[in-house]
Amino acid sequence: MSRVELNGSRYVRGFEWFLHLAEHHLTRRRWRRLGFLSFYDAPYIDSDALYLSPKQTMLVMAKLAKKSDNALIIVADALEKGEMGLSSREGFDQFMSIFDRVFPNAAKYYFGPKTSDRAWLHEARPLKIPLKWLVEHPNVLAEVLSDASPVGEIIGPGDAAFEDLEGMREVLIEKLGPPSLTEEVLGKIRTAEASEYAGEAVGLMTVFISPATAVSRGMKYLGKFVSMVKERRRQEVREIYEEWQQRVENGYSVDNLRRFLDEDPNARLDVVDHVKNRGTVLIITETRDTLYDLFLPLLLRRLVEEIGYVPPHLRPRREPSSEGAGDSESGATGQTSEDDGGGMQKEPFEGKPETVLFLDAATHLSKFTRSFEFAVGIPDRMPNVSVAASFFTNQQQVTESLEKGVIEYMRNWAFVFDLHPQLFDIVTSNLPISKKAWLMLQLQELERVRSEGGVGFLEYYADSEMPWHLHVVEKPEKGLLGDVRAWFRKIR
Repeated sequence: MSRVELNGSRYVRGFEWFLHLAEHHLTRRRWRRLGFLSFYDAPYIDSDALYLSPKQTMLVMAKLAKKSDNALIIVADALEKGEMGLSSREGFDQFMSIFDRVFPNAAKYYFGPKTSDRAWLHEARPLKIPLKWLVEHPNVLAEVLSDASPVGEIIGPGDAAFEDLEGMREVLIEKLGPPSLTEEVLGKIRTAEASEYAGEAVGLMTVFISPATAVSRGMKYLGKFVSMVKERRRQEVREIYEEWQQRVENGYSVDNLRRFLDEDPNARLDVVDHVKNRGTVLIITETRDTLYDLFLPLLLRRLVEEIGYVPPHLRPRREPSSEGAGDSESGATGQTSEDDGGGMQKEPFEGKPETVLFLDAATHLSKFTRSFEFAVGIPDRMPNVSVAASFFTNQQQVTESLEKGVIEYMRNWAFVFDLHPQLFDIVTSNLPISKKAWLMLQLQELERVRSEGGVGFLEYYADSEMPWHLHVVEKPEKGLLGDVRAWFRKIR
């Protein structure tokens, strides 16, 4: 992976300035969830002097979170908005240069189809989901397909079951292709406004018609399609159906599925080895708003089940099996060793160390309601895994799952750079009016800083006597900035 010189760049300034702030004001916090919240799907600031995005913020907090006895996983969305995002060569080089200096021994993986012209993303080792695991867990695929269904179908494990890659292809085409115009579907369309029907489509199906477009444009396209069905313009409906069907069949070809799934019956996620060794892992994803959207929640589900420990009282009852160490239900964790009753002490976490997972662009994952609920509940279900997630909230309609995610990630520790007003009202609904008035003054100050070309955020830390605190990301004093740059030189 190519690198660039970072001296003086506005990208590294954003990292340096936030690092200085974090090291002086954001340490000594205990957390299981950490939220990075904004309004726009965009950098927190993009000016001639300074560039600061969720990714740089995550890098800083990941640096503070990484200890010798824990593991770290960063899942970075390569298709976020912003001039210096990973989808641009310059943004990718800047990010990777900082990442390599902060985590010089990290393992790097790519998760995506490798069909774009962003060749710089494809240099990392490809990460694939073991097909055997999906064959043995049709319930997991059923949940994702239910979220992606164009007609809101609740798909059971039996309908999502398959035995090989060709069988999985058939399931995907059947469940995610255009719905047959049965009287039930036609009735649903005729009685619904286009916007309502588009909302039920969960966003994913709207891009199946034209995967290169944004979700919002896809919704308009689907709305047009619904109108045509209502007006019985059958020829145009047929043409859209044919295009939709062709895209799904081509997109889910066996060759394309092999880019995401490993057919080797002994395949496993070698990311887990790095976690067991308490290392750092970077996973770059290139699936947003494509036909391959649904593979990311499948990957995250498998990954977390491998690295996470589920306490005995939360495990589902089942007969003993011989699935082995790869089955997450067989693991155990704890802060100290335990006696197994026979005088032998178990290894802490039974080989599953404490792990901090940084999840970029979690808003995008929230449209997969069931998978998102699983992700939100990771720290509650798996006490050895903490999760930090970034959210943007400028949605035409704040979904129930996104609302739940934001609320959960503001209960412990959160950085609020900006927020949808509906969500802000919800998370502050229990504040006394006097404190809410004070908080509104802090928001006014935050807007003043932003209007003058700066950037700041409201920190919420539940365990503090004063949970809310305003921070402004400013240039450190000359001597202090020298300390940060000396650290940079030290790790080159």
